Amino acid sequence: MSITLSGLTLPPDLIWSNEFAAALVGRTSRRTIGGGLVIQDTGLSGGRPIDLTGEDGWCLRPVVETLFAWASTPGWTGTLTLHDGRTFAVRFRFGDEAPVTATMIRDEADPDATTLYNLNLRMETV
Repeated sequence: MSITLSGLTLPPDLIWSNEFAAALVGRTSRRTIGGGLVIQDTGLSGGRPIDLTGEDGWCLRPVVETLFAWASTPGWTGTLTLHDGRTFAVRFRFGDEAPVTATMIRDEADPDATTLYNLNLRMETV
């Protein structure tokens, strides 16, 4: 099965590089007036990072252009389907790094629709 984002087929060699790096439980704690500790745990429902990366995550320029346009649209959300059929509602993650990075496999002065790029995506669940 392929990886898709809102119907757009992504490179098959992308991997979810931080799948087990996020906490899925949030915790708050406080002391009572008598000194007791009150702890409250809850499952987190959104914000789980999904970084799709890979040395062989190659795709054509039109795929990069579509992803870049989506990432440039405020409020955009989509559906990510992974190789194993799991689906996630996602949005692009912003911060210190760009949500979409694409590097040409071979530098070209005049890239066209057949130019290959290595793709990296930074998303989060909603």
